[in-house]
Amino acid sequence: MVYRHTERSERVRADSRARILRTARKLFSRRGYDATTMREVADEAGTSIGNLYFYFRNKEELLETLMAEAREPLWAWADTVAASAPAGPARLAIILYSNLVGLLGSARDLTRAVVVEGAPPELSERIIAAHRARMREALRTNLPEMPEGELDLAAAAWTGASQSLLRRHLHGEVDRDPLRLAEYALRWNLRGLRVPETEIDTAVSTARQLLSHRFGELG
Repeated sequence: MVYRHTERSERVRADSRARILRTARKLFSRRGYDATTMREVADEAGTSIGNLYFYFRNKEELLETLMAEAREPLWAWADTVAASAPAGPARLAIILYSNLVGLLGSARDLTRAVVVEGAPPELSERIIAAHRARMREALRTNLPEMPEGELDLAAAAWTGASQSLLRRHLHGEVDRDPLRLAEYALRWNLRGLRVPETEIDTAVSTARQLLSHRFGELG
């Protein structure tokens, strides 16, 4: 028997997949990644365990999919905003600012699951690698004078510093709101790239102005 894909069947599958993802996110947020089981996700979503495995091979894939679906619209939006700023530190500022605030804002529960609550190291590394690749490309296009051999090092340093701040913030060791934390990370990383302080001030001001309608003003 050949299974025919119809508009209705595709809609049913899309709705089922979306319901599973919503349920998994709710359980990860409420119980933590490590304590949540695939059986619990299936039961809470009102589906069978077999249907759950039809869409997702394991719990790792659930979390990885949730992270991707949370970040991709934000990245696309940030790239559009960044394109309205001059190439260089200002665009880097917009990319870092929106990324960090997004991870600690709308995606905070998922970030906690990855950073704090028991996600497997290989999954965390894949997610971090995606952010590192994005930063490498941003550095390449906005600081074209940077030698090719330094791009990987700079992207790793930038991503590593941001990851450390995220971890400490989520553990309650850094008492700053996400907006101020993002600005601090931004200034620190641009200084590490030897951007002059006046250019850093301009980049931060540009990022704040262009992103304020989505993330609010810094105090």
